[in-house]
Amino acid sequence: MRFTVRLTHANGEVLVREFEADSTEALHARVLVEGGFPLEITRTDTAFRSRTQLKPESLVLFNQELLALLKAGIPLLQSLELLVGHGKDPQLRRSLAQVVGLVREGMSFSEALEQAGSFPAVYRSNVVAGERSGTLPDVLGRWLSFQKFAQTSRRRIIEALFYPGFLVLVLILALGVIFNVVLPRFAEFYAGGDVEMPLFTRVLLGAGKVVSSTLWLQGIALIGLVVLIRWMASSEAGRKMAERLLLMVPKIGTLYRMYHSSVFARTLGVLLSGGLPVVQALEVVQRTSPSERMKAGLVTITEKVRAGSSLHLALEQAKVLDPLAVEMVRVGEQSSALPEMLDHVADFFDQEVEKATTVVTSLIGPILILFMGVVVLALLLAIYVPLFNASSVVR
Repeated sequence: MRFTVRLTHANGEVLVREFEADSTEALHARVLVEGGFPLEITRTDTAFRSRTQLKPESLVLFNQELLALLKAGIPLLQSLELLVGHGKDPQLRRSLAQVVGLVREGMSFSEALEQAGSFPAVYRSNVVAGERSGTLPDVLGRWLSFQKFAQTSRRRIIEALFYPGFLVLVLILALGVIFNVVLPRFAEFYAGGDVEMPLFTRVLLGAGKVVSSTLWLQGIALIGLVVLIRWMASSEAGRKMAERLLLMVPKIGTLYRMYHSSVFARTLGVLLSGGLPVVQALEVVQRTSPSERMKAGLVTITEKVRAGSSLHLALEQAKVLDPLAVEMVRVGEQSSALPEMLDHVADFFDQEVEKATTVVTSLIGPILILFMGVVVLALLLAIYVPLFNASSVVR
């Protein structure tokens, strides 16, 4: 959650800063530890309105340019000043101008990024790791590789699901037209004669009459569906419900679990490679994970690791990852090569997710087409069989 805090320091200066925290109480304690006193804490994101972050494409392009300047030996502040005003993304230009101003005032790059508020938490944590280890260019290079791979995977999944999604939309629209327009017309046609209709035809025409007479109810249901989807996408409780439903679907649930195991392994591996301690890296993964189930499990895992437990044992007890991933973490800890093992785990799961997605999407298309054909055939038979029977009687 994102908060805006008006605080005062011991010197009497009043500042307004933005923070990310799990709760107001945790943020209050954090401000006190940092030497400030919070005067007012306001949450700046809600279930239906969250703070907009930078587009991944714009952030990747900016870091490619920043990395090139840093490798050329140009100091960080000068590199940032050279990039101010560049790019087509107005939000990035505004955020970068704010970051440059804060760095000029003496803030570190990571602190300025947090104050700007629009930069993702994983990116800020990588910058923190790079600043602490003195290897910011190397850390940015690893982060760029991770982002390029993530964008490629996301694009492949979207492209694979586009055609099935289009078929589902066409099917919904076709059924809407049939039940609201076609069936009521045939019901009027049959009402004027003494044609004997089969039971299925009578039921179908009756359903069409009910549906066409409740257009207002369909509108309310559509609005309710949009609100429900928005709630499930924006609120914590909604995402938990959506995730539970998704995990119950055969095959799809397994695919979903493997995908988030890959995201966890890839993100943690990048953070550890940048020099971030395990506990701090787990906290970052917990805040940025798109899975509410993973977030809840990582809270317990982080506390156990902080208390002295090994990472693989905490993961095994939490049961949020695939057993193969837990085993690879154990091997990585014993061989002191945890970041490399996490990368291997992520590569394996990515390949499995890609293969499974290809299989599922290749089957969805023919199944939907077959289903649409059966539905259309059933509707045609239900509507035209009474006409055939009437014509045979006339003969």
